[in-house]
Amino acid sequence: MAAAREWRWAVLQLERAARDLAEPDFDWVAAVRRADDGRDRFYTAARAGLTVGSDDVAQSRWLADRQLN
Repeated sequence: MAAAREWRWAVLQLERAARDLAEPDFDWVAAVRRADDGRDRFYTAARAGLTVGSDDVAQSRWLADRQLN
């Protein structure tokens, strides 16, 4: 649940920025990375809780590479 709340909070911050409601010093790139990391932590926690095995589902490193190129 903690991982889900963290991911949700990060996405809400992006939504606020998209609606032009963010603080003046809002860092979009850092916020996107927080959301990406939060998603990865959520899926890791969910898969562990369900004892689901298989490949890694983390995408934040892959997405960060795409943002830089």
